[in-house]
Amino acid sequence: MRAVGTRLVVSLYGIGGGEALDRCERFAAAMEARGVALSLLVPPAELTDPAVSEWLLRRRERGDFPVLHGTGGVFQRAGSAFDAPRFLPRHEAGLWLAAANAVLEARGLSTEAFAVRANRVSGGALHALRDSGFGLCVGPTVVRDLREDSTHRAGARVFTGPRGEAGRCRALRVGTERAVLEGRWLTRLAVSAADLLVPRRRLAVADAVDGALARGAGPVTYGQLVPRDRAPLPVPGTRGGVPNPDPLTS
Repeated sequence: MRAVGTRLVVSLYGIGGGEALDRCERFAAAMEARGVALSLLVPPAELTDPAVSEWLLRRRERGDFPVLHGTGGVFQRAGSAFDAPRFLPRHEAGLWLAAANAVLEARGLSTEAFAVRANRVSGGALHALRDSGFGLCVGPTVVRDLREDSTHRAGARVFTGPRGEAGRCRALRVGTERAVLEGRWLTRLAVSAADLLVPRRRLAVADAVDGALARGAGPVTYGQLVPRDRAPLPVPGTRGGVPNPDPLTS
């Protein structure tokens, strides 16, 4: 994974049905008009809503990229397992991933990128991600290239902090502009469907994206950051990168 100019990733998470999905569609259309494809962070639980699954498929056809966002909702209490995978062993992580992958693949949303909610990930979990064919693992402040075994610091900018709403919006705009002007290899914006409820936040994201593009940032998805020159090696006991529950047919 090598920098070629400054790249801009805009991700959308917390996608839900009903009015939330309508907000996501308007945001996706606004970004598409700017030539910016979105990275759509998708927990398997969100795919229980057929409207969400169909929307994600349509957005994928238009260039957006699905990212498996944890394994929450695959099994009971899944959110407390892989979503905080600091000590998760390789075999157990592989089982969580196999179940989550099956949900996405059944809906035509297979992916090579995985997003965790914490930066610290166990070695077993990283091995399981590689075994399952993932090439990229992104956290709040790091991006891991799983095929070249390298880690890059690149924090995702979100609406947080004690500054008040106006201060948080300004920090997002200014921080994005500074990152591009400094020539950082990657600038990341993470937007939730809940953020889109707030007009000031919608405007701040649009301003940040417009400013980054005007200063030469190139929009990419996480899928475009997955290295293509090194394909993952086949793993014994797997089918298509997913652990095979019946070793006699491996």
